[in-house]
Amino acid sequence: MPVAWAASSAEIVDHLDEPILPSLLAVALGTLIEYEYSAIFIYRGKANPIHIHDTFPNPEARAGLINYVKNTYVLNPFYCAYLRGLTTGVYRMRDLAPDGFFDDESLQQYKISCTSSEEIGFLTDGWPAGREELCVALELGHGECAEITLSRKAELGGFSDQDTARLSPAIPFLAAALRRYWRQARFTHMTSTPDTRIDDAFQTFGGNRLSPRERELAQLLLRGHSTVSVGLQLGISPTTVKTHRKNLYAKLGIATQFELFASFIDSLRDKYRA
Repeated sequence: MPVAWAASSAEIVDHLDEPILPSLLAVALGTLIEYEYSAIFIYRGKANPIHIHDTFPNPEARAGLINYVKNTYVLNPFYCAYLRGLTTGVYRMRDLAPDGFFDDESLQQYKISCTSSEEIGFLTDGWPAGREELCVALELGHGECAEITLSRKAELGGFSDQDTARLSPAIPFLAAALRRYWRQARFTHMTSTPDTRIDDAFQTFGGNRLSPRERELAQLLLRGHSTVSVGLQLGISPTTVKTHRKNLYAKLGIATQFELFASFIDSLRDKYRA
């Protein structure tokens, strides 16, 4: 396991019963594989899912999130697999959706766009387009199940068997951490609005010390992107990525990605103390 995973798992243990825990899980997963956005939902039978975390980037995407929780979750291959008894593990979304999953008539009542460019054949209105998803299923007991969904641009190649293999050893730890957290948090989440502090922490990380471009790069590094992937995301060369990274490390007074991760965790902790 990477050194950054060891540090992130220690933070998880330190904050098992605190609101910051879902955000720490998402950050920890970014030390194992590259992804762009994350979201965490809790499923409870046929009730609407409970949203407990996301890193969606803008108001349009958040509108898509609300649409999903209120309406289109019933079309989600993960949710349908959960109703059939999905067990704890790592799954690619495209592997959960059988061919001919829905017919056009059954989709008309939902706020979606049918398109063959999406891996499951449709997109919830507002949901970020052109992504593939990797889903972590964590059984919570009493018929409840958590979904941690990680997404990245399909043009980057989607998620591979190697990505699944990298996550699999961490699953027992993640499941135990989320079960412990959920015992304390379920009633709070059932009555609360989504918490945006992790987004705020990403947007303000580094304060005035970083340029807007350096802050973009820092966010991608924190989410587990490699030099090549950062370059593709920002439309710049790997050499330019390395130059920006060197500059932002100097401005933050750090020398490694591990120290970048530790610095972000400190800033996130400050957000939750506020």
